[in-house]
Amino acid sequence: MASEYYKWLARDVKPEEEKVLTREEKWRNWWYYHKWHVVICIFCLIIMVNIGYDMAYNAMNEPDYKIAYVGKTALPEDTVEALEAAIASLGEDLNGNGKVQVELLSYELLDEESMGQPSMDENSAERGYNTSMLLLMNIETVESMIFLLEDPAAFSADYPVLTRVDGTKTEETPDSDVPTYYRWADCPVLTGLDLGTFEIPVVGGMAEGDSQLAMENICVARRGLWDDDSNDTIEGALRLWETMTEGAK
Repeated sequence: MASEYYKWLARDVKPEEEKVLTREEKWRNWWYYHKWHVVICIFCLIIMVNIGYDMAYNAMNEPDYKIAYVGKTALPEDTVEALEAAIASLGEDLNGNGKVQVELLSYELLDEESMGQPSMDENSAERGYNTSMLLLMNIETVESMIFLLEDPAAFSADYPVLTRVDGTKTEETPDSDVPTYYRWADCPVLTGLDLGTFEIPVVGGMAEGDSQLAMENICVARRGLWDDDSNDTIEGALRLWETMTEGAK
């Protein structure tokens, strides 16, 4: 019995010859083990391409300038459209899409007295709060460098981000007489813009007004930068500010 076992151990076993796979067999074998890796990679690549395309498309179609209007009274829609077109004629194509676009972001704020009145309905109070948050976000992200202000003193009290018109910071020049804004009516470039007329609904029909007259008491200001985080959009906005206020008194 034992001798049979030793014979079995000492048997002449020939190793199996290694099978040489064809190119097609190698491919099938690789695909069997890696197909899901390939599918996942393709899926991730498609997502990345779509994200990259969306970012490039949005960057190319973003307005070159975003100017903020802050006041208690909304500007007429016709005046807003005329302002966007007229100020665009003073600017430059910053994003390289072949056209100059200006977007006027309007923030109609409620004063604290109005917000505290019992007669203030909940929707109006919520709208006022949301508008304040949107303006704060604009300021925090440096979305706008140029501001059109109905009440620059009240704005500065709530949001101390304006510089003097010569670019110096108010905290660095506390005794300076240089203001932080120009009146629209004192800027010859702005008063020379063709803004046309606007229409607003009134009792019994529509009333027509002159958009330049609607803007004459608005003030033009620029925000300051307290760090070196500048970019082409910011630099372009500062150049537009210089053009808009050229010759201002």
